[in-house]
Amino acid sequence: MSTDSRGRTVDVDLERSVGAGPFRLLALACVAALIGSYVWVLREVTQVVGGTGSLLLLVGSMLVAATVLARAIRPRTATAAAIVVVVVGFAYYLEATGVGVDAALAATGTILDDTAALATGLPLLRMVEAGLWTLGFAPGPAFLSWYLAVRGRYALAVVPGGFALLFLVLTGDAGTTITLVGTACGIGAVGFGELERRGGSVAQADLLAVVFAAIIVLSLSVTILPGEDGGATFSGGGDGTLEGTIDTADEQSGISGQVDLSPEVRFTVESEERSYWRTGVYDRFAGDEWIRSGPLEEYDGSIDGPPGDPETVNQHVTAQTELGVLPGAAQQVGLEGPPVRHAEVSAHGQPQPADTLVEGDEYAVESAIVDPDPDELRAAGADYPDHVIDDSDYLQLPEDTSSEFEEYSAEVTADAETNYDAAVAIEQYLRSSKGYSLEVDQPSGNVAEEFLFEMDEGYCVYFATSMVQMLRAEEIPARYATGYTSGQEIDDGEYVVRGLDAHAWVEVYFPDHGWVAFEPTPGDAREDEHNDRLEEAREDGHDGVDIEESEDVPISDDEDDDESEGNEEPNESDDDGQADDDDPNDTEPDDADDGANVDDGNGDDGASADAGSDDGFDPREVVTITREQLAIGLLALVGLAAGVRRTGATRRVRREFRLYWHGRRGDPDEDAQRAYRRLERLLAREYRPRRRGESSRQYLSALSAAESVDPRTERVARCYERATYGGGVDREAADEAIEIVDELARERLPLLDRF
Repeated sequence: MSTDSRGRTVDVDLERSVGAGPFRLLALACVAALIGSYVWVLREVTQVVGGTGSLLLLVGSMLVAATVLARAIRPRTATAAAIVVVVVGFAYYLEATGVGVDAALAATGTILDDTAALATGLPLLRMVEAGLWTLGFAPGPAFLSWYLAVRGRYALAVVPGGFALLFLVLTGDAGTTITLVGTACGIGAVGFGELERRGGSVAQADLLAVVFAAIIVLSLSVTILPGEDGGATFSGGGDGTLEGTIDTADEQSGISGQVDLSPEVRFTVESEERSYWRTGVYDRFAGDEWIRSGPLEEYDGSIDGPPGDPETVNQHVTAQTELGVLPGAAQQVGLEGPPVRHAEVSAHGQPQPADTLVEGDEYAVESAIVDPDPDELRAAGADYPDHVIDDSDYLQLPEDTSSEFEEYSAEVTADAETNYDAAVAIEQYLRSSKGYSLEVDQPSGNVAEEFLFEMDEGYCVYFATSMVQMLRAEEIPARYATGYTSGQEIDDGEYVVRGLDAHAWVEVYFPDHGWVAFEPTPGDAREDEHNDRLEEAREDGHDGVDIEESEDVPISDDEDDDESEGNEEPNESDDDGQADDDDPNDTEPDDADDGANVDDGNGDDGASADAGSDDGFDPREVVTITREQLAIGLLALVGLAAGVRRTGATRRVRREFRLYWHGRRGDPDEDAQRAYRRLERLLAREYRPRRRGESSRQYLSALSAAESVDPRTERVARCYERATYGGGVDREAADEAIEIVDELARERLPLLDRF
């Protein structure tokens, strides 16, 4: 603030910002783009959980308010207003999630822990009310950044927006490209603001380039920070395998293109009944992956089971390799053994180990089996409990789900009179209309829609994903489950489970019964691939394919195969809720299971043939440089070059080089003078610089009196004096002076002398 000639108070910042020169417009555009970069990330989140319209409307309102208030309130008032906006937004979030403001104030430590978890890699989509969280997070930084930008305080305007983007980088939600764009816009805002202030001078351009490169490197490096619960991966289920795809971490399950299957044994199970061995449950669909929302809680000795009083079965699981999961028949209600002492349980009732299991680890599982009659499921109705409808994402569809997808789902279920009939109709439709293959190209859009409308074949993750989304389009609660099919039965009640058996299926909720498993993946093709892959691995002597008890057990059983051929009704398997697992004679998947864990639908892991084989060259392993990596490399070079210029490193290197090398020779007098200057620098480095007012002869005399100076320096000095003050020197004298200095320099650089 200041006063004008009439004594009126004038806001200097505001007056300076009124002009609309090109640099101001560019600076404002950069601030707007910075705000847009983090809003874009939040938009990606809200597109999954709904609420994009509210988010964009809220941010737009903040920008309008900031523009209007920029001429009415001071920066302190604006900062306070932004804080109030954030507090109100998060208060609404806390109330909407059922926590409540009072409870939140009483649990400040928990909130700080959650914030820390977000800042160390917990994705926003893991939060139960991610959409509401974005509404609380977005408005404050947007308002303050734009307010400061309108007032011409561009450097400060970058701070709120930059903080918001940095936080999203820490959570892992902001990718490389958007981070680069946001960072570039932030630096651009500061740079153009500086140009506006200096009237177009680019004197500080090198400094801005250094800062720019440093911020990019730092902002991208923070994504490597460890997350709250990154989760262990399946052992042996690396990139390119089905295991590696569906369970890269316990909080997410990916959907990729072509995959391979590993024939190696993962674990063995002794169980009273055949079953799928579930390892993950996911509720939130992001279009190209599944995400488990909600926190993990420490296992306290029991897990909530399904409603009613279902029968229970016991299993004994032994790890045959490292495992980052706790396989067991759904629904697990109890665990015992050293590996589960510090286990955690998701909000969906799925246990996860705190530490990776190693070969030989054993634990016991008690599971409540949901095995209702089809008529019971038809009569279950749709009176769902709140935790299924109101407090979860079991009906969630991405916001960009097309009306065509919803209409097509309605057509498939048009003749269904109950939710159970609708589930069976979708299951049958997918099994009969789509082929099975592990060699598919990953879709670029919504996987469920792409598979339904554009693809002729796929594997388990495609079938299960599409069925869940079609059910949700019909307002039937459903979720995506992963794990392993039953595996190869090597003795009565003893199963060997391999990487081939990794699988994904569907669970549908029925009131008074709980979650019932459905199998939309066709069993025959996957069974064939599974058998072929296992047989090939045995013939090739692949390590880890068998344990001692399974080596002599045939891959398939002709009798069981005959029985499975006679069973054409895939839905009967689902009637029991444990579908193809419980009774091999009841369903097509079971029959497959019968024969040899083929049934599991592992076919789907089945045998991605030789793709990604360990033998020979795999073109998928070719290292490529992405556009983002290239951009980062170029920016790093720009920053390095600017840093070198800013620090004067180039000039120092050039001077150092010239100290040891005279360079091209021209006029003898100039060469003599240059040789002496090189000599002075050598002497200054070894003894002391020449003082102001001290002649060259006085300088050398003083050094000779105090130090043992090479007498050849006198000859160089005399040559310099003749070239400067006398009648000049000839070529021979100049060359002699140059040679003396070269020799003195080489003596101080032994490596160069030897060379």
